[in-house]
Amino acid sequence: MELPGLGTPRTHDFGNGVHAILDMETIVDVHAANVGIITTARAQVFINSGQTEAQAQFVWDYTQSKAPRREMTYVVLTHHHLDHCFAASFFDDRDALIYGHRSFGSCMAEMRKHLEANDYREMVEAFLKIDSETCRKHIGSVHPISPHRHVGEETSIAINGEEVTIIHLPGHTECELVAYHPRSRILFAGDAINERAGPVTMFGNARDWRKWVVGLERLKKLEIETIVPGHGEICGPDIIDDHIAKLETKIAEAV
Repeated sequence: MELPGLGTPRTHDFGNGVHAILDMETIVDVHAANVGIITTARAQVFINSGQTEAQAQFVWDYTQSKAPRREMTYVVLTHHHLDHCFAASFFDDRDALIYGHRSFGSCMAEMRKHLEANDYREMVEAFLKIDSETCRKHIGSVHPISPHRHVGEETSIAINGEEVTIIHLPGHTECELVAYHPRSRILFAGDAINERAGPVTMFGNARDWRKWVVGLERLKKLEIETIVPGHGEICGPDIIDDHIAKLETKIAEAV
């Protein structure tokens, strides 16, 4: 049975403690971002939080079923859009250390101003175009959290002899991050890669898109075998060149 704010998510086990959760649905036909999970002997790392309490609870319960009682919890918020980060308080309540780009707060403040919202609840209502009762039923009692650790251009989370590399890749938004796991050669790409819609450029201009292309070219230097995009299906690294070509066309049209 579908739960309000959850839909019918699909889970993908890559093996060796790495997972992805796809197709969580906040309201009918409105999907939250994909969530990545990396577990080690002592730690669990979540890439994005989901958008609702039900989504965060599903992600948490799934992870505990695969890797229970981990001592350390980390969350990487790939950017400030509410389908990626709105349920961050769920993980904060469980003592997670939350990472985000240093411009995350200013990007969130600008979006709140754009949506003419007084608080997070009004933001998500405006973002999803729903009324307060639908919001209460589907979103639950979660809200965004300001990151505890700010990322500049690149940083790493070192856990049990391995690492997760967090890279700034602006373009879709100024505060966009991706997370690369060298051991599995998996990139958790946030909306730097969107398998469902292609590069979403509505939040920027040609200058931003050029930065995006530079960032994508940088990714091609990594040993990537699999990409978990912000939205859509798990894919291979060939989608990077596809996004570069589409962005270069968009830049040429804007000149």
